[in-house]
Amino acid sequence: MIKISRRATLQALGASALAMPYVIRPRPSWAQSKVVNVTTYDQFVPQSFIDQFQADTGITVQVRLTDDQGKQYNLLAAEGTAPTTDIVTVVSHRMPQFADSNLLAPMDPDRLKNFKTINSAYQDAPWLEIDGKRYAVPILAGFEGMAYNTDYVEYTDSWGMMFDPKYEGMTSYTISDFLSMVMLYLGDDGDFVTYMGKPEVAQAAMNKARDFLIENKKMVRRYYDAGAEVQQMFINEDIYLAQTWSGPAAKLIMDGHPVKLAVPKEGSYGFVYNLNIVNNAPNMDNAYLFLDALLASPEVGAAMQRASGFTSTFSGVENVLSDLEKAAGVLPQEQLDRLIFFSPENRDMKNEMIDRAAAEVAAA
Repeated sequence: MIKISRRATLQALGASALAMPYVIRPRPSWAQSKVVNVTTYDQFVPQSFIDQFQADTGITVQVRLTDDQGKQYNLLAAEGTAPTTDIVTVVSHRMPQFADSNLLAPMDPDRLKNFKTINSAYQDAPWLEIDGKRYAVPILAGFEGMAYNTDYVEYTDSWGMMFDPKYEGMTSYTISDFLSMVMLYLGDDGDFVTYMGKPEVAQAAMNKARDFLIENKKMVRRYYDAGAEVQQMFINEDIYLAQTWSGPAAKLIMDGHPVKLAVPKEGSYGFVYNLNIVNNAPNMDNAYLFLDALLASPEVGAAMQRASGFTSTFSGVENVLSDLEKAAGVLPQEQLDRLIFFSPENRDMKNEMIDRAAAEVAAA
């Protein structure tokens, strides 16, 4: 199982993300008007959609699998003004890096008539636009939440449940991830965006969260690193409550275990995978046709959710999914609106302080 950590969320959450690595080659001979080249993660674009799109348009879809954001960036940077792909898949908090390097093309909203299919929680998300121009079509989301065993836990809509004495020794979390949730719970900024240029303020908030976890260490059955660990603890009833990413919890729900996942009232953090058109894409017209067709119906969003293990960004998927699939992957709108999406700002300070604090909590 891939290790679930704050900076490994691009590969985890229970989805299959193993893929062939990139090989940099000259632009191939099939870069032509009846082709669209899509670089994405395994299972992100349903084969049923590809088959239908090809039948409807006569455009061949060439899917290239990736397993890493850095590989995508390096390939596009190496190819410069002669890219061999039309569409790439960039996570929300990496968008500025790609756009600032002129690797992505601003999108023409008039050519995406079906953008209204995107849920309102994502339509106005800050990462979609850079310098007033839209660069992304959000497709799939992952987030941190509170998973709980419904047989033993009465949900009270707060991260404070993780520190309720009646659940002593029955909780679990990944320290580095949960520190951000504790900062939110204590009224601070767990993503460090407001601490730009304020290292003393950031450190004070970090120390407060660190000390709080140390004081409440008796609550924890065991810290975990990989999603399979927290899944097994729920199955064995070693724990009743846990901070977890949405993927591992969704798998438990789909397998019929008495588990629910919620975003408490204090909020949580998440990220979104987006489809982006490459700057100087060889088949840009076809890229727009592909994206607009993808957005055409909730059924496509539901198929993407089923295949990938992530949560669809499309409105109306709840009307297509089964009750079990909805329980596993669809948040109530009020909880969805509580999500704060990771920012690219101030990440070096955040990573350094959280890594150090996590080590101190583990050692205490």
